[in-house]
Amino acid sequence: MSVHNIIVPSILAVFTAVPLWMTVEVTIWVFYVFRRWSGLYFWSVLICTWGVTLHAIGFILEFCVPSCNWIVSTTLAEIGWVSMVTGFSVVLYSRLHLVVRSPRILNLVLIMVITDAFLLHVPTIVFQYGVSGNGKTHAYYLPFMAPMERIQVFGFSIQEVVISIIYIWATLRMRKGSFNEKIRNTIIFLILIQIVVILADVIVIALDYCEYFTLKAVLHSFVYAFKLQLEFAILNQFKDVIANGGIAPRGLEAMQAEQKNHLSPTPARPANSPRKWGALSRLGEWGLWRVMGRRRGAGV
Repeated sequence: MSVHNIIVPSILAVFTAVPLWMTVEVTIWVFYVFRRWSGLYFWSVLICTWGVTLHAIGFILEFCVPSCNWIVSTTLAEIGWVSMVTGFSVVLYSRLHLVVRSPRILNLVLIMVITDAFLLHVPTIVFQYGVSGNGKTHAYYLPFMAPMERIQVFGFSIQEVVISIIYIWATLRMRKGSFNEKIRNTIIFLILIQIVVILADVIVIALDYCEYFTLKAVLHSFVYAFKLQLEFAILNQFKDVIANGGIAPRGLEAMQAEQKNHLSPTPARPANSPRKWGALSRLGEWGLWRVMGRRRGAGV
């Protein structure tokens, strides 16, 4: 066997096995940490996680198991792709509630996610089924597939970058309101993680525009599994910030005004916390419980 024939299967094995293991790890983590198995954040993380696995399995069946029916492998890969890509955007959107208090911004982000899902997923799936077929169907759809592939990769990456920039902007605003060095360092760490997520999208775009489609397909599941791991690093940091007297996105007056207009109960102040919340707002804690699908007093 030549060196090339050894390297290619090895790359496929590594970048398929790692996402599969990450799926198991993240699934266990989610069911262990979340006391209430509900909420947008909970379900979007699970859907994205298992989408990574389905995408990886579908790709392996298509390229490594010639006897597998192309409809089966393509269907698995496409279901996994939709769940993985849009699922991760929903994860990012649901996490925005921790730092963004503007309903207008949140609604615009949600509209963007839904619109991009229809505009980019539907034509790509149609072309993918056409290319995966044999004979005339393959030849007819092949000229459309390459440009559509670039458009969808660029479009979804830009979407994630936009959400990440909003997150960084809102987090920087929170940082200005804190004079605690530990909290400031935590915020800087959160921003650096978000930058790494953006760089991961840049790698996928670069591979696609260099026409390394097979390599991009191999790395795609791994990249999203890696970004999910970073997502939990961000959530853990937020839990630490809130537990130690985290950061308020706005002043006390704004927080109280919103609480009067909000129908949800405000989480009770922990017994061991100071009477003045300082940089931590109960609104911030309420946001974490909302994202994690918890009720007040359910615990972490």
